[in-house]
Amino acid sequence: MSHKSFHSARGRVVALGVWAVMGLGLAVCLAAAGRVSLAQDQSPEAPAISWGKKVIDNTVDRTHVALGADLDGDNDMDVVATDYVDHDLYWYQNTGNLNFTRKVVDANLQGAYPAGVGDFDKDGDIDIFAAGYLADTFAWYRNNGQGNFTRVNIDTNSNGAHSIVMADLDKDGDNDFVTSSQDGNTIAWYENRGTTNYTRHIIDNNARGAKRAEVADINGDGDLDVVTAAYNNDEIAWHENNGNEQFSKHVIDHTANGAYYASPADIDRDGDIDIYAASKLDNTIAWYENKGANGFTAHNIDTRANQARTVLAVDMDRDGDMDALAASVNDDTIAWHRNNGHGTFTKQVIDNRSNGAYWASGVDMDRDGDIDVLSASRNAKAIAIHTQN
Repeated sequence: MSHKSFHSARGRVVALGVWAVMGLGLAVCLAAAGRVSLAQDQSPEAPAISWGKKVIDNTVDRTHVALGADLDGDNDMDVVATDYVDHDLYWYQNTGNLNFTRKVVDANLQGAYPAGVGDFDKDGDIDIFAAGYLADTFAWYRNNGQGNFTRVNIDTNSNGAHSIVMADLDKDGDNDFVTSSQDGNTIAWYENRGTTNYTRHIIDNNARGAKRAEVADINGDGDLDVVTAAYNNDEIAWHENNGNEQFSKHVIDHTANGAYYASPADIDRDGDIDIYAASKLDNTIAWYENKGANGFTAHNIDTRANQARTVLAVDMDRDGDMDALAASVNDDTIAWHRNNGHGTFTKQVIDNRSNGAYWASGVDMDRDGDIDVLSASRNAKAIAIHTQN
């Protein structure tokens, strides 16, 4: 098998990871972009999962995200979504049996784009954090425990706010934020100095077209590093945390054409962190294998995900390894790539009629013990639940 390995400038090991391919008997070949195409899965086929679909809203203009969480503390899963055109951040209250009532969290988040959920203030309920791309704003929304939210601005001058995640980056016991700002070409983190005070620290100001930033302990030294996708750089990279929140950049791949998303996970179950990535312009879902002292090896999973946008690491079949859940806009497809546990994948389409499929995330929406999928389809203006049958 031919491999393309990537090393950091200092020769250190680099890592990243998540998802799939179908059929039998294809030889391994070198891709034009320099990635390795995976041998097809020749292990016994798991039964294909059948899916039901329920659209919960078809009026969310240019929606980009759909997330599941119990926002009102009633032990069922609600939904969070954004409307880019109408500048709205919504949550959908689950009133039972996957019936939902839409509620407005914020009607003035200009260009509402990404969102996340988590207990930011550690008070026992789930808060929301989001970005307004046109407003250049990152904000979080404090939950009073019953699904009522108060906006707290983090930064109102972040040029082209594009992604936001939550983590205790400085290990001081409270949660911070890590962000990407597309038009400012910037990866940054916001140090939490109290629930309404934040100090911005630049991690990288040359991440041209910064699309996504995620956190993981890439080198296994006990602190959180940052994994990024930079569209105009065609770049997947990680930023090494020296333990004092000073970061050194290591480029994993500079040929991921239109790099859009990166999702770290232990994909091959060898105890270190790999990375799944989606790149838009070469229609590719790939994973980067952490090879220890030999650096990273890039593997293609799918090179026909037309304008791939997102890929998330999710154990879709509950077999103990992380599969790849992906969305691609131009072929209207939500798919998951079954990880057979040793580096080969089988593609299973969930829905190929999600017009403008931009986002997919995995969550047990109906509480029946298996993983369902929430999707956001921007051309259809649709938020949908895909349930495993």
